[in-house]
Amino acid sequence: MTQKTVIETEFGYVKLIFDGAELLSVTKVAAKEPSDAIDSSILGPVTDCIAGKRDGREIPIQFNGSVFQVSAWNAIRSVKAGEVISYAELARRAGNIRATRAVAAACGKNPCAIVVPCHRIIRRDNGLGGFFWGLDVKRALLKREGLGVSEDCRIV
Repeated sequence: MTQKTVIETEFGYVKLIFDGAELLSVTKVAAKEPSDAIDSSILGPVTDCIAGKRDGREIPIQFNGSVFQVSAWNAIRSVKAGEVISYAELARRAGNIRATRAVAAACGKNPCAIVVPCHRIIRRDNGLGGFFWGLDVKRALLKREGLGVSEDCRIV
């Protein structure tokens, strides 16, 4: 049974959708919405991950995407806090070295932002690239993980 809840975070309101114990999506929303009661043993790890208090790799996620997208999202989950890799390296880890643009597109369609930390994927020239929650959020997430980010959006 699908359940949803909206939590308030340092990045604004975030809607979480679960199917049983599996996370389906994490999306930014404009305002608080009616929410279902979610068991704290399921909700707690996700809210802690979004708050930067824990790693999200142990959170069960039900991915709905192409085979390649799922391989890219799983590869993203292997990138540790405080580490960044390029889109080209992500393509290699996802199994197709020539798929740099495809992994960038998969990052843009990441259904579980922050929990699947696509903010850790950057351009080869150390530029931040994009982030569908905005570069200010990507910068804040990377800084929270101890990385230096210049005003012109580059890892330093």
